[in-house]
Amino acid sequence: MRTVALKLEFGVHHNQIFERTIAAHFTDPFDVTTRVANKCNDGTLVLQVMLHSLVKANLIVLDAWLDLQGGFVHGQKDGRPTSTFFPLVVSPGSRAAVVFSICLDKNLSSEGKDLQLPQSILNIKYGINGDRTGGAHKPVDADHSGTDTEGRDLVFKSAIVLQRPVLDPCLTVGFLPLPSDGLRVGKLITMQWRVERLKDLKESEAVEEQHDEVLYEVNANSEIWMIAGRKRGHVSLSEEQGSRVVISILCVPLVAGYVRPPQLGLPNVEEANVSSNPPGPHLVCVLSPLLSSSYCVPVK
Repeated sequence: MRTVALKLEFGVHHNQIFERTIAAHFTDPFDVTTRVANKCNDGTLVLQVMLHSLVKANLIVLDAWLDLQGGFVHGQKDGRPTSTFFPLVVSPGSRAAVVFSICLDKNLSSEGKDLQLPQSILNIKYGINGDRTGGAHKPVDADHSGTDTEGRDLVFKSAIVLQRPVLDPCLTVGFLPLPSDGLRVGKLITMQWRVERLKDLKESEAVEEQHDEVLYEVNANSEIWMIAGRKRGHVSLSEEQGSRVVISILCVPLVAGYVRPPQLGLPNVEEANVSSNPPGPHLVCVLSPLLSSSYCVPVK
């Protein structure tokens, strides 16, 4: 919300002044939401872009295209939906959808990373068909020299952050079952994770040069868990496919109830190269400590 101050001087000698402050509200023409409608085995993603009109006028979408960030390429040559979709009329308060076909870039390298976009940009070329009395109309340029301004189209841009899905992971982290007798406050337990190599990482740039070592880090809430030992370190993992290693830590639960267990992360490996199988539980049940009692025996 912004205010516009108007001042009007009138009269023969301009001695009459009329002043008024008008509140003006500026908004984007569209509210953009996205979702992946389909994932194919070959890495192709069907991206659905939902457009919600925010103005009291008909918005005519004439064209739409994506400027993709690094790690993604267009499924079609020009990166545009089917041309028969346009023009697409979006009524006031209604929704419309545009579908894009994108693929994962299998030839992703470190060269030219500085030139890549940090996020994808959605470009929408549109026009406005509305009435001034209804609160929305075509914008008027300050230059009225030609008639080209009436047919000039507008371009709306919106930033979209895409994340690479885990379609071909290099490592898998599995949460091993907890002790059968359960967890209890103040009782020392051992939590274990199994890290398995699914394929060789020599051609991947997601890790450091030392492929035979994996850096791990255990994240836990200090108010809920007390960790005995190191929370961060290296473990040896052979470069051969199918090699495994088990990471164990000793910890003590400090509170009772349903709590979030410690999580094992691999800081030097990108999330797109790690899968969870079997995944760790979101919450675990910690029981209250056992009751203890003492008594005195008289000595005769």
